[in-house]
Amino acid sequence: MDLKTFGEDNFDSKQWINKAWASSGNQEKEIFVANTVSRLQLYMKQLTNSLDETTTQIVTSIPRIVQDASSLQLEGALLQQKLMSLEQKVQSVEEQTGHSIESLQKIDQLKSRLENAASALREADKWAALASSLEDILETGVPTQPDKLSELADQVSAMTASLEVLSDAPDYETKRLQLETLYNRLEAAISPPIIEALTQMDAERTSRYVTIFTGMNRFVSLCRCWRRAAAQRLASDWPRLSSHTLAATTAMLSADAAKQVDWLTNVLKTDTPLAELLRLYTDLLLSLDPSPTKVVSANLKLCSTPEEGIQLLITLRSDIDDFITCIQGIIDAPRPNKETLPATILREFGRAAYAPLRELLPQYSELQTQLLLQHLKDPQLDQEDLLEHSRAILTVSERCEQWLAKAHSTAKKIAGDALSPYYIPAVENFISTLASLISAHARRIETTFLSSASSGQATGVLSSSFPASLMLQTAAATILDTLAKQEFEEPKDLDPLHDLPYLLLESSERPRGPPPPLPSSATLRRSKDQLRNLARAILRNPIHVQLEKIPQLSVWNNNDALSTDLPDFALSPQEYITEIGQYLMTLPQHLEMHLSEKQAPLQYLSEVCTHTCEVYAEKILNIRNMDALGTKRCLNDIVYLSSVVEDLGSSITPALRSLEKSLRAAAPAQTD
Repeated sequence: MDLKTFGEDNFDSKQWINKAWASSGNQEKEIFVANTVSRLQLYMKQLTNSLDETTTQIVTSIPRIVQDASSLQLEGALLQQKLMSLEQKVQSVEEQTGHSIESLQKIDQLKSRLENAASALREADKWAALASSLEDILETGVPTQPDKLSELADQVSAMTASLEVLSDAPDYETKRLQLETLYNRLEAAISPPIIEALTQMDAERTSRYVTIFTGMNRFVSLCRCWRRAAAQRLASDWPRLSSHTLAATTAMLSADAAKQVDWLTNVLKTDTPLAELLRLYTDLLLSLDPSPTKVVSANLKLCSTPEEGIQLLITLRSDIDDFITCIQGIIDAPRPNKETLPATILREFGRAAYAPLRELLPQYSELQTQLLLQHLKDPQLDQEDLLEHSRAILTVSERCEQWLAKAHSTAKKIAGDALSPYYIPAVENFISTLASLISAHARRIETTFLSSASSGQATGVLSSSFPASLMLQTAAATILDTLAKQEFEEPKDLDPLHDLPYLLLESSERPRGPPPPLPSSATLRRSKDQLRNLARAILRNPIHVQLEKIPQLSVWNNNDALSTDLPDFALSPQEYITEIGQYLMTLPQHLEMHLSEKQAPLQYLSEVCTHTCEVYAEKILNIRNMDALGTKRCLNDIVYLSSVVEDLGSSITPALRSLEKSLRAAAPAQTD
């Protein structure tokens, strides 16, 4: 029987009995139960005996285990004492060994110092001999023979190396200053012959002097001599050219560049040939005589028209771009050990290349201003007729977008992203002049209207002042729309040779965000608002003339009692209100003639109706001593005006409606 089943956590006695009964075959239940109980009792007795034996063994073995543990504890204590003793011995050995190592280190340092002192003494003797020899050479003159120059180069290299060895010597600074003085004298002595060799492009002679400069660690001075010689050679070729334009400069330098790079790489042994070449060309562009800037300035003065001047500037920009492209091709040419050029060198060269255009950009503003102002010399702008003059200004304003777009395109061709500081002043001068024309004509229209109104000749929508003011207002709005469409690109991050804002502008001129609105825009907006108000005043004038009569009319009072009893239908609208009504009814067709937009006539008509009702209400309130019949006549006039306004698609104002209610409320009291 498997006793593990009884030790399981999920033991179920019923399940176990059923399972045992199922495996008993056909045995009787009583017999099966008796056998199973006997077997379980037997197993229980065996387990009890086994537990007793195990317990007896454990009890008898505990004293022995305790004795063994005590023995192990004693042995551990002895081992700990031995380890502590061993540690003390190790520390003692370390202390003795440390003193010995420190002694060895001191001995080694002393040996090194002695060796350095001996070497310094030898180098000092060598230094003195080399310095004396170099002093003698400088006194007698630097030799020119190849073998003598080679010996001098070796001597210079030895002196430089010797000084490095003596860097810890007490008199190092004195020796360094002495060597610096000797090298200055030597450089001054060999500069003329190396410049001559560089000018003649004698590679063999130049190489000898290059070795000397390299030995002195004065490669910067060597490059300076090379630039001086190369600049002198190129500057001497410049006056002999047939022209002194940038195109000629490009041709001259493009033929020279490859040769110079080869020299810098193979003869001068520089690791930065392109940087040195750009420094040379930067110095050369600033020293040419006559300079390209003077030549272009002289040619610009010979231009007889602004168009010729602007075309010359476009050609100049094209020549500069060709020159930059040529240099860019040299920079990008494949070669071993590709050189990375510093941005500062590229920018300095770019500033020198763009110097002619940078100097002439202020004159571009003058030329562009003249070109734009020529459009305002149209004879149509000198007409005396108000309407025709306004029509001429409107025609000019409609063409402004085309003119400014062309000017902007031209400015882009000349200055690219750097156009704002020079293009905007030209546009401002043009728009300011045009705004002055609009303001002057607006004052003329207003003066004509006021003169006609004072003499009683103003006829509102039928007068020439009204369409003239509307056209002039449209002209101002058209110009403002054109200015709003002007787009200026944000400066982009470009490579140093194409960063035009940096190359053409000073730091204070470079754009920082979109340009501010033109000052003339504010003038145009004021003129636009004033012309709108003037057009409204002209349109309302006939109404005002009639409404001014209301307080002085005699029909409001002193009516006889018999007339007061007349029925309302017997009363007709009075002449002043019928004049107003007839004028209002004719407005739609006249406004459509002068206003192009679909909603504009309705807007003007609605404003006129509203204004008429407001002023009418004010004038009625100024009537004194209105009797009953006068009240009836006034109500009849209000009803007539209301019907006219409603026919025009509007309605009377709340103030006039309230006044009508008040008059109706007061009418019965006056008739009683």
